[in-house]
Amino acid sequence: MARVRAWCARESTRTLLWDALLAAALIAVCMLFNDSTNPDSTAGILFPATQASMTLWSLPVFVPLMLRRYRPEPAAWLFVALTITHLVFGPAITYFDFYALIMVYSVILYGNPRHSWRFIVTAFVMGLVAATVWSVSFNVGPLFAGPSSGSRVIRDGWLSDAITMPTCPAVTGVVGASGAVNCGAKMLADFGMEAAFIESSVLSVIIMALWQRARNATLAAMRERNASIVAKEAEETRIAALAERARIARDMHDVVAHTLSTIIVQSDGGRYAGAHDLAIAKHTMGTIRHEAERAQHDMQRLFNVFGASGSTGYADIDSLFDGHLVVSRHMTGKAQPDRLSADAETAVFRLVQEALTNTRKHAGEGAKATIDEIWSNDVLSITVSDNGRGATSAADGHKPGYGLVGMHERIESLGGSVQAGPGPNGGFIVAATIPLSPAAPQSGTDTEDPVLTVISRIRGLMDRARPKVLDQGDTHESNWVGRFAQWTERHYLLMDVIATIVLIALFDSATYGDLQMIGNAPYSPNRVPTITLTIIMLSPLAFRRRFPEGSALAMAVLSAVQLLFLPSILTINMFAMVSVYSAVLYGRESAWRWVSVALAADSWLAGIKVMTGWNGYSQLFHLFLPDGSSMLSKWRLVLSGLLPGVGIMLVGFACIAMARWSRSRGANALVLLQREEALRAEQERQKVLAANLERNRISAAMQTEVLTTLESVIAQADEGLVMLNAEPAPDSTQIAAAFAAIGARGRAALAHMRQLLKVLRETGFSDETHEGVQPDMQLRPAASLDSQMQHAGTFPPVRALPNKNSGNNQGVHGAVLQ
Repeated sequence: MARVRAWCARESTRTLLWDALLAAALIAVCMLFNDSTNPDSTAGILFPATQASMTLWSLPVFVPLMLRRYRPEPAAWLFVALTITHLVFGPAITYFDFYALIMVYSVILYGNPRHSWRFIVTAFVMGLVAATVWSVSFNVGPLFAGPSSGSRVIRDGWLSDAITMPTCPAVTGVVGASGAVNCGAKMLADFGMEAAFIESSVLSVIIMALWQRARNATLAAMRERNASIVAKEAEETRIAALAERARIARDMHDVVAHTLSTIIVQSDGGRYAGAHDLAIAKHTMGTIRHEAERAQHDMQRLFNVFGASGSTGYADIDSLFDGHLVVSRHMTGKAQPDRLSADAETAVFRLVQEALTNTRKHAGEGAKATIDEIWSNDVLSITVSDNGRGATSAADGHKPGYGLVGMHERIESLGGSVQAGPGPNGGFIVAATIPLSPAAPQSGTDTEDPVLTVISRIRGLMDRARPKVLDQGDTHESNWVGRFAQWTERHYLLMDVIATIVLIALFDSATYGDLQMIGNAPYSPNRVPTITLTIIMLSPLAFRRRFPEGSALAMAVLSAVQLLFLPSILTINMFAMVSVYSAVLYGRESAWRWVSVALAADSWLAGIKVMTGWNGYSQLFHLFLPDGSSMLSKWRLVLSGLLPGVGIMLVGFACIAMARWSRSRGANALVLLQREEALRAEQERQKVLAANLERNRISAAMQTEVLTTLESVIAQADEGLVMLNAEPAPDSTQIAAAFAAIGARGRAALAHMRQLLKVLRETGFSDETHEGVQPDMQLRPAASLDSQMQHAGTFPPVRALPNKNSGNNQGVHGAVLQ
């Protein structure tokens, strides 16, 4: 039973069952017409036809009709075999012969495209065969005809004798009436007409099938793209969480590690220099407090979703010069900080901050730093170099941290580049290029040219009216029908405009006829207003797919206005149903609500128009003018308009139902494009949500600890300042002890912070550390940061772990590796 249920659940099985029901209905139609058919009119080429034989020949066709989409090519060949057999041994023509067009359409549409030509050729050949058999059997009759058939053909020379006869045996008298020379000429003429009819029908169906196949290829590509977006949603949110971990680690390194390093350097300097100079001690202690406060502020910004950049911009680079490191700054070209985006300003600030911190820590005593800026029209080139120990700075055994990695990530995310390494003449060099944003146009004092203003506005309107780009995937049809079908699908706005122009040309005369009678008096309207009215009423159809709801609203308003003020109901009003269908199909998901209200209002108005016309009102708005009639009689007319209005409403609601059904099936390229846009927007929203949740979760785990450390340093600095300002002044031992306590606290916090950064960086996404292994980075519910840090010294390699979460929050609420 489970296998049966699984088989029934398949899409192909549902297609087979549906086609079986349709095939049964078509065979029933054949049998119904067979019962009312004169067998003489379907004479066979070998044997005469009977109603029973025609019914028996119709039954086997059920099989290919049922299999036409499930197994299109075997079904098509089976239908060809049945057709050849009945043409030779059965009736010359049966009603199921008309189903050959369905089979041709199905095998080209659903079969292997590479095999299409063999079925196209077969269809044309079978058309010629059928035309030949029909022309012979209808004019000569069966070879083995009974005595009652009236055939005058001698069986020994059946066909050859009949060709030379002046009249055909099966259609006595017809040849003479048509002026044909003999029966052979009559059969040839019939063959030509029948072949032309059959082959033109086959050609039309082939074009329709190729056209639909191209559309299906587009739909398939767009469905696959939508399914890919849905499938990658969890992966994208997971990567967003990983990227947020890496970003937090990068910012924490730039903010906290930099501050703690500065505090350690300052405390060490204050411990020795400040012990002998009270002024230096006070200045150094104030610097320590200031750095801790700034780090505290940046930490709060770091974990704030909507926080501003704070003092981390290009203009704040000078605040990095604390006086304990000699820094010179040179600039070439005109500085244009306004052309740096907020992220670019932060990146430049952090790059200089990291480079100067590394110089303080590793360049050695007496090192000097130089900042060179070169501003050009497109990029800012900034170089931070020092004259320190360079490559020999690693001789003490320290390993490079995450500062350079974060520097690369920041700059490269902006489209820039970074090079860092020892200089050729010693020292260390960090060089970066950051692209600048386009320069804003300068506002001139001259009056703007009105012609240019109009042109600019026209261009803006054209940009808004430009159709959405329809990505049809990599499907390229090899035949001209498919290519043209895909071209029309891409240029749907142009096709709608052309169709509207054709409708205006066709229905102008109908509008003229509708306006010829005003009341009971003949009237000859002017052609120019008639054409103008037709253009105004039909023009919304040109934008029915580009602006579906706006087009439908315009059509609803125009219909209401012309129903109120024109003497008759225009024939072109029927195209309002096209706008209804388009608005529901291509518009917003909820568009059917207001469309239904507008449809009901206009339908009722049309019903009132019908009733008022029957009661002597030439124009509907006259009903609302005082004319001596009682209000009761007018209200009766208004209510009586419901009866004809309901009929119009039913047609409109049928259009709405059809549009919603088509929309739910996803059988329209523009609907799929709309879904793709919605999916991408939702994907971006989920990525932002994942990043925010990750930020909040990490914030709860470590913000308190980091801020506690900084508050402790601030408190120690405050105590040290109180001590330094006290009377009598503290001795050198007390001063050294105060700075030593701060330094010890800073060193312990920095060591702990490096463990935190290692956990975050190794479990976060980084182009430097995870290149090529991103798909293997799986998340699982997070352990606490304390338990992670206990194993930080022996951090295991990143490996794939099963994720037991489910739903949209998978990989968000627990997004940490062990």
